[in-house]
Amino acid sequence: MTKKIIGIVVCLIAMNTHTVAQGLSVGLGGGLQGMQYRLPDGTDKLLPGGSLELLYTFQLKGPWNLITGLTGGVYRTQASLPDGTVFSTYQVDDEGSAFQYSMKAEGYREIQSFFAAGIPVLLQYHTTGTGTQWYINGGGKILFPSSANIKISAQQIILSGYYPDYNIELSDVPQHGFGAINGWKASASSTLRPTAALSLATGFSFAMPGGSRIYAGLYIDYGLTGLKGRRDSLPLVSYSPTGVSSVQANSVFNMTNTGQAKLLSIGLGVRLALGGTKEKPAARPKPTPAVPAAAVPAQTQQQPPAAPPSPDSTHLSTPNKALTDDDTAFIQRPLIFGVMDEKTIPAISQVQLDDVADILLQHPELRISIVGHVCNSGTETEDPKVGLARARAVARYLVSKGISRKRMAVSAVNKSDPVDPDNPAANYQKRRVVIRVQ
Repeated sequence: MTKKIIGIVVCLIAMNTHTVAQGLSVGLGGGLQGMQYRLPDGTDKLLPGGSLELLYTFQLKGPWNLITGLTGGVYRTQASLPDGTVFSTYQVDDEGSAFQYSMKAEGYREIQSFFAAGIPVLLQYHTTGTGTQWYINGGGKILFPSSANIKISAQQIILSGYYPDYNIELSDVPQHGFGAINGWKASASSTLRPTAALSLATGFSFAMPGGSRIYAGLYIDYGLTGLKGRRDSLPLVSYSPTGVSSVQANSVFNMTNTGQAKLLSIGLGVRLALGGTKEKPAARPKPTPAVPAAAVPAQTQQQPPAAPPSPDSTHLSTPNKALTDDDTAFIQRPLIFGVMDEKTIPAISQVQLDDVADILLQHPELRISIVGHVCNSGTETEDPKVGLARARAVARYLVSKGISRKRMAVSAVNKSDPVDPDNPAANYQKRRVVIRVQ
């Protein structure tokens, strides 16, 4: 997208080489600036923000101008959850036991803010005259946002854990991460991607002494592409075994079921254009000297056309970096399924698989084996078909992330390796999928 916009700018300038730059302009804007996205069981709204512009205007033919330059803006969004909202995920405690972790919130609110630098390319039409003029700008922007800074607060949150292996629920053990917190405050962050946006502005301009003009009017920017990254699959909070005060907040923006976020800005803008436009006189054509008839040869030898330049054959692609031992160890870390007969990949394992897919995409030469395991002991037994279903689910997930199915060998074992024969509670670790680099 960036290359296309740069190409448009170059073409427009090339088609109007007789134009002269009108000059610099500095602008300020303010209004509702933030993100819009679908938040199940919650609401989001834009908050006040502002922007600063440093622009350059090129006069085209007649009442048309081309505007480009640099912009910077602050964008803010508020997300809220209704009282009594409960979010649950499967997590693992410090003893290695899987449990269902739940958070119930009262008065939950987030303030999400970020800064974005932008490159606009706008076509402006304005009426003529020396006095007041009407103008309208239309075009696009490429925005490069910083990471979103998220401030979280709630009147109260209640953290509880249900252990399916023991059929018990813990809700009042604050020293182990289960209990209530009043006046909870936390912070989180989220990586944002560059985005393209449509931009429209209209208003009036007024003449100033020295040939300057003041532009004042309304503007709106609407994002065309999403801001969220690929790794947005975190639970609302992550369990901490050291106490309820140490829980890690992850924000509703980073949850799997939160919709794609798009930028939206609506507000008022004021811009000061410095200096006036001067017409450049057309260059006088040079007279062509007359050629005597006797000087013209009777027969002119046709010269062959010059051969086009050959493409650059020295361009070489950068080779992939070598696979590190840390990458290999990360790929081969087991994916735990916390519930008996569970075949759906848990959310926390999806985060792990996203990173595995990124490594495999960087190393297309790698092949992997995906092996599903099941519980098979005196206390718990699963059908061996469950292990194969788990392995196939992992393979399908990697395919959805762009990994070729031909790079995977999928299988399952009838009896998992022993984990801890003296600790039946550790059987959940047999419910896993293991990836090996071949």
